Amino acid sequence: MFGSAAALIVLRLHGGVYGFIALAAIASLNVLCTGLVPNSLFIIGAHFIELIWMLGWQLRWKNGSIMKANAWYWVVMLLPVTCYGYFMMGMQLEDIKYAYMHIAVISMVNALIAGIVVDFWITNGEQKSKRTGTIPLTRIAFKYVVAFVVVVSLVLLSADSRRQLSQMNDTILFNLKHAANAVIQDLNEQYLTNENMYQSLKRYRYLLDVNVIILDQSDNVIISGLDTLQVGEHLDMNKYRLLKPGESTILFRSGDVCNSDVLTHWRQASFMYEADMTTSTPYRVLVETNSANYYSRIESIYLTTLQSLFAIFVASMIVAAPLSKKVVSPMKRLTRMTGSLPRLLFRNGKMDWPTSHVTEVQILIGNLRKMADVLLGQFEQIRQDKLTLEDRVRERTKELKNSEEIKRAIIDSSIDAIIAVDLNGLIIEFNPEAERMFGLKREEVISKKAAPSLFQGASCIEIKGMLNQCEYIRGKRHVIVEEISGIRRDGSVFPIEYKIVEIQLGNNETLYNLFIKDITERTRAEEERVRHALALEKLNAELLNEKVAIQEQRDISEQFIESVREGLVMSDRSGTITIVNRRVEEMFGLGNFSGRSIEDLAQAIDTRVLTADFNLVEQTRAFLNGERAFVETEFNFNDARKSVFSLYMKQMDVPGKNHGFLLVFRDRTEKERLNRMKNELISVVSHELRTPVATIMGYVELMMMYDLPDSQRQEFMETISSEGARLSCLLDDVLDIQRLDNESMTYHMTYVPLLELVEGVAEQWNMTSIQRIHVHAFNGDFFAYADRNRMIQVLHNLIGNAVKYSPGADRIDITLWEEEEWLCIDVRDYGIGIPENAQDMLFKKFYRVDNSGHRQIGGTGLGLYISRNIVEDHHGTLTFISAPDKGSTFKVRLPKMDELV
Repeated sequence: MFGSAAALIVLRLHGGVYGFIALAAIASLNVLCTGLVPNSLFIIGAHFIELIWMLGWQLRWKNGSIMKANAWYWVVMLLPVTCYGYFMMGMQLEDIKYAYMHIAVISMVNALIAGIVVDFWITNGEQKSKRTGTIPLTRIAFKYVVAFVVVVSLVLLSADSRRQLSQMNDTILFNLKHAANAVIQDLNEQYLTNENMYQSLKRYRYLLDVNVIILDQSDNVIISGLDTLQVGEHLDMNKYRLLKPGESTILFRSGDVCNSDVLTHWRQASFMYEADMTTSTPYRVLVETNSANYYSRIESIYLTTLQSLFAIFVASMIVAAPLSKKVVSPMKRLTRMTGSLPRLLFRNGKMDWPTSHVTEVQILIGNLRKMADVLLGQFEQIRQDKLTLEDRVRERTKELKNSEEIKRAIIDSSIDAIIAVDLNGLIIEFNPEAERMFGLKREEVISKKAAPSLFQGASCIEIKGMLNQCEYIRGKRHVIVEEISGIRRDGSVFPIEYKIVEIQLGNNETLYNLFIKDITERTRAEEERVRHALALEKLNAELLNEKVAIQEQRDISEQFIESVREGLVMSDRSGTITIVNRRVEEMFGLGNFSGRSIEDLAQAIDTRVLTADFNLVEQTRAFLNGERAFVETEFNFNDARKSVFSLYMKQMDVPGKNHGFLLVFRDRTEKERLNRMKNELISVVSHELRTPVATIMGYVELMMMYDLPDSQRQEFMETISSEGARLSCLLDDVLDIQRLDNESMTYHMTYVPLLELVEGVAEQWNMTSIQRIHVHAFNGDFFAYADRNRMIQVLHNLIGNAVKYSPGADRIDITLWEEEEWLCIDVRDYGIGIPENAQDMLFKKFYRVDNSGHRQIGGTGLGLYISRNIVEDHHGTLTFISAPDKGSTFKVRLPKMDELV
């Protein structure tokens, strides 16, 4: 359909020779695919004549409209096409009208597409330096108005045609079912026997206008009302296709005709329907009818649609031309006027501004008018500024004098030491901060040839060499000198950093300004930062090693899964499944599809796929048609686990075998889960690490920047210490996770007094928490065989969670008692509780309860996971009970030791 569009694009962009070569290649490909029929020769000839017309039009009007040239062509060709079809080919006028409108509509659509593509290519497709020109706005408006009207009309006409064809399909199905029911009724009531079977077939053909075919279980014809089917002949049902899928289906078949000849296609069509048997008989009853009774209606639908589309196309072009000119005409006038805008402005000429009914164009005209008024006002302002320039120069002289006083005040109040040195090495400026920093008075160094040495490090020759490598910017160049020491009056040295600025003065003199900073505190902080960076680098190396180990283990697992746990489906070239393993049935639960169509399997999978842009039916059809050779994709499947599968499709060319392509399904659900866990680890740990590190860095920078009182400095150091302890606890949790996963956690077991242990931990929390921790003990103190430090870690995790998740409560209760076999510890809070949907996931790694309805509660989601593993390593249990908005109780059970170990 789009062959002539491609030829028109090549003709317009590259010339006539390439256009004819392109059309010849497209026509040859069409003949190879559909065969050489008279209708094809007629259409190919029309397109060649059309291309010759378009070439002549382009030679006459180089940038003429493709759509206008095509429209004139079909107006001119109306009479020749009618005479050629009627007199030369002997066609009826109705058929000539159909053929003319058919090829004309297709050609107009191609011309519209070619025009849009050529315009886009001219303005966007090429390099800016090679663009051939611009496109008139009138043509753009005309073209897109026509495109919009045609597309909308085509959609509406297609919808109406489909509705009428659907009604006709229902009529065909009703008639065939009616005839089939009559035949089945005759069979059930034994009116149809072997003796009167031929007479009955004639009666069915006469009364019901259908042909009855009766088959045995092997689809061999027992008796047929069709002259083309003989008794005993096998009926190949693959020659028919489904016309209307559903509970009752119509099989459809047409003769071997050219696909573009739609009316001939329907004229040779026939419809077949298989009757539903109500009794158990070894027969299959089919009823068949041709399209003679329905062809006139089909022809009417098709011709009406084609005529309407042709009329709409022509009408849209007629209406779009004046409409586009009406919209664009003010823009043309405005374009001409803006060309003479400078001349009119500076001669104070009057401008006749155009008007437009288009809102945006009128706004543009108004903005240009405002711009012209502004330009006139600025021109007048420049003239006034010229008159007052001398007054401003005198004022500027006075301001310069004031600026010298301001500069002196700035130098004296600067927090950096400022030293100015002339070309002879004499100090000519030494501000108060420099006096404080070096312990020298200004009078001791200003203009003194024997002034004390101030620096220890880079020599003057080295500094001048560094300056020579820099460029002058506005008469200045500078360099920053580091790793140099300053010398105080008492001979002590201290690290400094200074910026030296070389200034070229107007009388060929040079001045050096030094801006000096004491970096003693920064050096100390830098050393501390390096130590922390080394520690973090070591931690990152350990985490990287763990990640590499996990990646290697995952690669080994994937290779094993690929070898034994993949779903394999192989289809031959006809689309029949030849190989399907049991893994496919386990993955999708759709049953065995061996020997069935690959499209049936694809459709069954598509019905349960959750990925919106995944369509396995279309991909399998592309492979069957030879359009694709390899596909790699993935999709989500609607099963209990919401599984994620990857799919590899590859064309299989095996010599001597009828193999088509291979489908490999791999279950990626577990891999996706591991990726989510990895991402969650990185997200949680990075967030929890960032908070204390940011706090530490903030307080350190404050202490470096300001001279703080000792009390405030002590407060900052305590905060840094607490945040460092928090960071250390987080790193300990991460290392504990690693040890638990590697089963390398070590315990130092001894007899521990539980009451003393619990009271100690509770007292620590009472010092910092709002809630009061109350400890209740029954039967006195008792001893547990456990690791003291690990049990303290468990208690801190449980009490810490109770404090965090009970923000509005005023107390937390801890109860200790012993049972027959267990030592019991219960930690109860009266806070927000745990939702039911989160209780099953509470002891999972990195899981945190959704607390969006409350103040944001932090945490890593590691505490309960570590605590349960520690308690279980002690052969105990950690459980909980909870009610939303009423609180939670966590229960620790440790085994009693009857004998000392």
